[in-house]
Amino acid sequence: MLKTLATLVAKNRYFFIPFLLWLIIGGILLTVFTKDQLFLTVNGAHNPIADVLVTISTYLGNGALFGIILAFFLYKRQWRNFFMGGASLLLVTLIVQFMKRAVNEPRPISYFSDPSVLHILPWISVHSGLSFPSGHTSTAFAMYCFLGLMWDNKKMGWVLFLLALSTAHSRLYLSQHFFSDVYAGSIIGTFFCTIIYWLFEYKKSQTPGTTCIHGTIITPAN
Repeated sequence: MLKTLATLVAKNRYFFIPFLLWLIIGGILLTVFTKDQLFLTVNGAHNPIADVLVTISTYLGNGALFGIILAFFLYKRQWRNFFMGGASLLLVTLIVQFMKRAVNEPRPISYFSDPSVLHILPWISVHSGLSFPSGHTSTAFAMYCFLGLMWDNKKMGWVLFLLALSTAHSRLYLSQHFFSDVYAGSIIGTFFCTIIYWLFEYKKSQTPGTTCIHGTIITPAN
């Protein structure tokens, strides 16, 4: 069973290797720099063009887009993809919402005594509470990880990873979250999406009449 998981990760290395590097670098940054330093460095690096691009990237990582993708699977009657994606989104959402309320961390606008130090865009509604972990980031990593796992072109995994990472960056840029929020969100989204996908794959490989060879499921012709 664990061998099947290792095969899945290896097969999708173009997503998981960049993700591993992100975990290492992000962990080092959290150790070396303070919460304030990490946030203000990212939030302070802004310009008018980035304001627009980052706004787009944050919406490319929310639950609405994942819902549209699931609706497409439903329309195409791709039931397995629909249930895998839906289970991933539901599980990640439940875990994130539970953690948000259990930890109940303030967001940047409530955390800093002088909100004028924040870069806030007039068209973005900035929230004040339930900061940890980042829901947008967890959803983005779950969604793009899921797309990478099911996509035949595995070499595009690094592009999907960068799209997920751009959503994580947007949450600091838009004064919605701290670095630790998005770091944890990326782990939650990627881990639980991978587990859900793996369980579906493993169950299918155990179905009578199918054989799993090097991670590929073979179904004999009738």
